Amino acid sequence: MITDQSDLSSLESHLAQAVRRAGVTGRVELRETSDGETLLELTPLSRTRVPFSPNPEEATAWLQSEDVDAAACYDDDGYLVISPRSKAGVHRLVERWLGPFIYAESVGEQLRGALARHELNGEVAVLDACSVDLVIQDSDNLATAVQLGAVLGADDIAKGLKLHRPRGMSKLAGRMRLLLTGVVGHGVGVLAEPGCAHAEDELRLRLTVDQTLRLAGRIAAEPAADSRETSPANSTLPEISHR
Repeated sequence: MITDQSDLSSLESHLAQAVRRAGVTGRVELRETSDGETLLELTPLSRTRVPFSPNPEEATAWLQSEDVDAAACYDDDGYLVISPRSKAGVHRLVERWLGPFIYAESVGEQLRGALARHELNGEVAVLDACSVDLVIQDSDNLATAVQLGAVLGADDIAKGLKLHRPRGMSKLAGRMRLLLTGVVGHGVGVLAEPGCAHAEDELRLRLTVDQTLRLAGRIAAEPAADSRETSPANSTLPEISHR
């Protein structure tokens, strides 16, 4: 049991922040027991992003396997509660459970920032600690996906394709898969879905977290459109006056 009140307050803040950054739905609170003890408790409120089933036996087995100094039990409302017994237990819980999701979320944020720099509209969704989806929806014949290809060096990625047709979209997906293999490595999933009256055309990329990091770095390293337009190679030289 953690006995120092100042430790409890700071650890509660640390754990709550980690839960939020990891995208875990859960409640962190200090609870006083009937015999005057104060416990730090984490209550998962969803099974999403939780590495064990919501019962004390399986949670305890996971905590022991990861060397986390914490107890697991049901509360009065039937929710599973995780209670770190020490400061080291809190930090180990964050490291082994929440840390991988925090890292994945930070990588997803890097990709969002890189896309925004090039004014590329895409939804980045961190699915779990290992995989990320980049979804590009566009009613203008997947023009945004074509623009992404151009940023990555394939200006002619849509050459000869009829992108208003499903076959043309499918071929674009194939070319994008080859392009991304060269940029981030093998295993990228690329799926094109034609739109309908209630949905736009869609290109969905499935990447690992490491591939997402490499893609974000590559996009961020490319000059944005406004900087390319004003670069020395594209600038008009000043007129030289001869006197």
